[in-house]
Amino acid sequence: MKNNTGVYATMMTVDELIGSWTLVTWTSVKNGKPDGYPMGENAKGQIIYSADGRMSGFLMRADFESAPHGASATADTSLAYGGTYHLEGDRVSHDVIVSTIAHWIGHPLVRTMEKQGKDLLLKTKPETTKSGNIYEHHLLWRRVTS
Repeated sequence: MKNNTGVYATMMTVDELIGSWTLVTWTSVKNGKPDGYPMGENAKGQIIYSADGRMSGFLMRADFESAPHGASATADTSLAYGGTYHLEGDRVSHDVIVSTIAHWIGHPLVRTMEKQGKDLLLKTKPETTKSGNIYEHHLLWRRVTS
């Protein structure tokens, strides 16, 4: 199946997805072109898919760890969510049960999956703003190995 970049994407199986992944890069894309890094170029993160259909994800700015003791997290410094997941072709649906972003709870977050060598690229659904710009996020993950 061709993806939106004209490249033939290889489907992932549940067995290939299961495990722990660490964030390599998180890029904001505007009208098909890179447009910055939502939590900085060195953002940190992990996403975990379990064999029983559960998932959890966490993202944060690299400099958040040096925030003053007692500093509160905001959506632009860190975010986390968890729930269940299921595959639908080249997409993974994260069915959100808990989240630091309230309006995500009870709603699926659908990500297009692309294998990039041994890495996994998750793409958010493109959204069009009132100004007509199309935004999406590309999160590149690398499997954690022991």
